[in-house]
Amino acid sequence: MDQKEEDEIEKGMDIEPNKLILKWKFKDVNKKLTYDIEKCIGCSLCKLVCPVDAIEIGPVPEIAQGLIDESNPKIMIDHDKCCYCMLCAIVCPNDAFHEHIMPEGQINMDEYPHLSHFYEIEEEKCIEDKSNEICQLCLDARERNRVKDYYKIQQECPTQCFKISSPISGEVILKEHMLWKCDPTGCKACVNICPVESFFIPKTAEEVKKYGKIACNEDECFYCGACENSCPDNLIIVERSDINIEDPKKQGNYPWIEGWIRNIKEIIRRRVIEEGKEQIEIPVIMEEIKEVKERVEEEVPQLSEEEKQKLLNLNEKIQSLLKSKKIRYWIEDGKMEKVSAEVKKILAQNNA
Repeated sequence: MDQKEEDEIEKGMDIEPNKLILKWKFKDVNKKLTYDIEKCIGCSLCKLVCPVDAIEIGPVPEIAQGLIDESNPKIMIDHDKCCYCMLCAIVCPNDAFHEHIMPEGQINMDEYPHLSHFYEIEEEKCIEDKSNEICQLCLDARERNRVKDYYKIQQECPTQCFKISSPISGEVILKEHMLWKCDPTGCKACVNICPVESFFIPKTAEEVKKYGKIACNEDECFYCGACENSCPDNLIIVERSDINIEDPKKQGNYPWIEGWIRNIKEIIRRRVIEEGKEQIEIPVIMEEIKEVKERVEEEVPQLSEEEKQKLLNLNEKIQSLLKSKKIRYWIEDGKMEKVSAEVKKILAQNNA
């Protein structure tokens, strides 16, 4: 074997029931990255931190709505791009990725930065009763992020000492001006996919009046983003504002630490990019239409049938415009000046 063949990286992939196993070998170092389809919650944090763009979102809306089976992967991994850095395993909130490196000790994951725990424990209340099923689950689940287990533990902890506490802070924004598209009884994608059941459908008249069609209890939410990825109509935004990154457990002057921190901070990249941008909402446009309508009503207190028809036609044109794909894209991208220009064009044509 010549030196060139000896220095080549070997890659391969195995498929097991509900698992994809990516394999990498270079000289005497073997790496395996296992993706567990059943554990994946479709949050895409792994995609955000991947330094080589090897991860893409799969058919999350269809899976969340039950249109296709949950055995389908919620993400797609480009094996050729993957560099086996294991950042995905570090940030995954539900232990869907597992790293395995041989020989043991060759690469120590404790030398890398990582997210803080997704839970808090009141130690003085904790009894750690190993004969209790929930206590045992709690003891087993503390080493790696397992939010689905954490939610169950929080619900059933015998001393109520355990609660989910996210290292990610932010807010969940529902696009109120577009919620007419939401079909909570027929869709339920956000409700189905949320691993901590923070999304719910208001039932009583008081709840509907307070929340509308759909709502999120942010006391439970840890801002993973699964709901945003699941919504077929793009009605949800998970706005992450900060993230708590813990230093490596094993201290040392390692050159890769800065790169890891930079990539983990990609989780809040949207906030960094949009910081300082003026946010303009659709109510600005609606207010403009309202003002024009009021002016017309003042100028023409007694409308003829022809004038009434003219106003009806104007309303239909504006409603049709606001429902068009072009306008929806502009609204989602915050290009409200273009929307305003189109509305003014219709108003000018109507007054001509």
